[in-house]
Amino acid sequence: MKRGSVWEVPVGEATRTVVVLSIDEVNTKFQAAVCLLLHPAGAYPDTLVSVPITDPVQAVVVPVNITQYAARRFENAKRLGAVTPETMERIERAVRSVLDL
Repeated sequence: MKRGSVWEVPVGEATRTVVVLSIDEVNTKFQAAVCLLLHPAGAYPDTLVSVPITDPVQAVVVPVNITQYAARRFENAKRLGAVTPETMERIERAVRSVLDL
């Protein structure tokens, strides 16, 4: 559950693809991670705060889709890789913009 890592997390009968937003120290301390849901590229119209990513998956981050998963959810999850530091910086800017931080 490292910041910037991308996972397929089982949720009931489905899976959700997420990128971890919260910092590693918080993830460890609270045994949970704040994540942003990823949407398939082209599934929804782009917005001013949409962040397209191409690696490790082709997807779009929409920073209003924030969720939190307990660490145990990641035990059966599949790690797909991590976004680049530049992509994480774009995601951070979008989240700050949406939350007026």
